[in-house]
Amino acid sequence: MSTHSSWIEKIQSLPVLPQIAMRVTERMQSPTATLSEISDLIKSDVGLSTKVLRLANSSYYSIPGGVSEVSKALHYLGFTTIAQIVLTSSVFGSFKTQGIREFPLAPFWMHSFAVGQLAEMTARTLQLENPSDSFVGGLIHDVGKLILLETAPEHLARIVRLAKEKKLSFLAAERELGDSTHVDLGLELAKHWKLPPGIQKAIQFHHSGLSDRSCTLIQWANLRVNFRNLGNSGNHDPGLESIMVETQTRLGLGSRALEALEIHFQKEFEKAGAILSGH
Repeated sequence: MSTHSSWIEKIQSLPVLPQIAMRVTERMQSPTATLSEISDLIKSDVGLSTKVLRLANSSYYSIPGGVSEVSKALHYLGFTTIAQIVLTSSVFGSFKTQGIREFPLAPFWMHSFAVGQLAEMTARTLQLENPSDSFVGGLIHDVGKLILLETAPEHLARIVRLAKEKKLSFLAAERELGDSTHVDLGLELAKHWKLPPGIQKAIQFHHSGLSDRSCTLIQWANLRVNFRNLGNSGNHDPGLESIMVETQTRLGLGSRALEALEIHFQKEFEKAGAILSGH
């Protein structure tokens, strides 16, 4: 069992989040940002340029004649999708691990992206400030599990096996084993990456939602995605629905709003495979 200080040492040895990701996201939130400016930023990173062009030329968009220029791709994809590509690529690219039998990466990426996407859409529905922050918070709410995977895969495997055996949430299994949780580790990484306080709170409170409405939103999106079995993050607790409904009520999401949100989310989630390809 590791001490919290030894976990912090391991976290501080991890790479920092690429500055290009934060710069692109920051500029996209500005009302003065232009397609030309964002295009130049993305073109400065060959990997990001490749991913943007790959998505633009995917079957999801089916653009006649295809796209060979980043600036033209931005026109078709829009700022929201570009921000999702940049952040997803940068966050996931910061970890080199390939996953383990008990915790394969592809379902985890799918879960994380789905939570981010649903959180952002719901933030727009509820007219919360900075919906893109909700995407970031949702995308990396479980980033502490990646730290476990990268630095202590055997411990991660024990957590998942215990959760599956006793039908527990991942967090409950961690607490039963008595070590630092993925919430603790994720918060430390967010500090290491110097992420904004709102994103740090989203990680810290994504199981309780106790901080504010934005945190409750991440909690609900996480519960909803788990309930719908979109990807997998190591959770095996069957009793999610009552908590999900309670947080939904706290957010003020009525049945009509939820129905419209589900239709929109289902359509948008179809592009997840294209965005996640290569991870």
